[in-house]
Amino acid sequence: MAATTLDRTAAEPRKPGPRHAAPPAEALLVTGDDRLAEQIGPIAAAARLPLHRAEDPAAAETHWQHAPLVIVGADTARACIERGLPPRPGLIFCATGSWLEAEPGDSSMIWPLVFELKAEHVISLPEGTEWLLDRLTRAGRDTTEAPIVAAVAGHGGAGSSTLALATATAAAHRGERTVLIDLDLTGGGIDTAAGLAAQPGWRWPSLATGSGPLQPERLLAGLPQRGNLHLVGPDPRNPVVVTPEALDRILHAAEAAADLVVVDLPRHRTAASARAAAAARTVAVTLGPSHRSREAARSVIAAYRAHTAHLGTVDRGRTRRRDPDPDGGIGLPKWGSLPTDDRLPERLRQGRLPKAAARRLHALTAELTRPRTRGGDTAPADRDPAGAAR
Repeated sequence: MAATTLDRTAAEPRKPGPRHAAPPAEALLVTGDDRLAEQIGPIAAAARLPLHRAEDPAAAETHWQHAPLVIVGADTARACIERGLPPRPGLIFCATGSWLEAEPGDSSMIWPLVFELKAEHVISLPEGTEWLLDRLTRAGRDTTEAPIVAAVAGHGGAGSSTLALATATAAAHRGERTVLIDLDLTGGGIDTAAGLAAQPGWRWPSLATGSGPLQPERLLAGLPQRGNLHLVGPDPRNPVVVTPEALDRILHAAEAAADLVVVDLPRHRTAASARAAAAARTVAVTLGPSHRSREAARSVIAAYRAHTAHLGTVDRGRTRRRDPDPDGGIGLPKWGSLPTDDRLPERLRQGRLPKAAARRLHALTAELTRPRTRGGDTAPADRDPAGAAR
């Protein structure tokens, strides 16, 4: 068992205000199990969240309602119930693999404890380490995770790297810390398109072979960057295969430290790119103006459709006026189009946006990052009395 979330309540709302909050209060760990405490301590340190340990429920009472996050060890769960500690949001029930193996009965016996305790999440360590790091990091920063958007070319030359880079650059220009991840490892390298090929910093050969928790701020500090734009890209001299597990480490850290994560996906799906598509709020398929380009995109769409309900298209180039079938029968919503500005690639290499195209790129970025329902439609936008979306 790695991590299980019990859907007791509606999804946690996004918290207003800046992502950089005041120094956090201490998280609370209630356990008399020294081995469990020894495993959770380094995870909390990696998340930069102070951790207070109470060895029994009596010692936990004064911190119970005030801690930003509470973890109850399996060894003290029954005592917490008998003490009458009240339910609280986000409560985590945590066991170790050794504790589960030592249980004389079936491991499903933990579920009565979980329900009596009214825990919302159940994890075991070390399998749930990455999940717990992400949860502790967000509690320490008082934020929810950054949205992930992805782009994939429907056919050769469709411009997904340009879309990904333009989206990331537009967000960085708005002051948002943005991580751009290149998974299209057979392409020319998005760091070259971004003008960051000569910048020192971690690239996939260093990141793909790591293990264990990755401190979010350390990730951002170690990547090639320009201003608010941070880039994870390949090293053409040292190609590597990016595993889903390696990608998860990067995504978890990037979601915690940044305001937006943008992923450039390969047309030929890999295990890692499928994982990225599943995590993304939107997956934008870039298309050329011809019907032939839409036909060519069908195989790409089919490859990713099983992994996300949030597929849509972004056009590159002008479509024909009065086209009776503008989407070529592929059945995806159109989210916008890349500006047809010959200066765009050069401006992006300089970390800039063409003035004439900047407004459209900001609008396209807003559309791609808008929350969507499971059916792929956008969530309703807040509107002012005049009916304009804010």
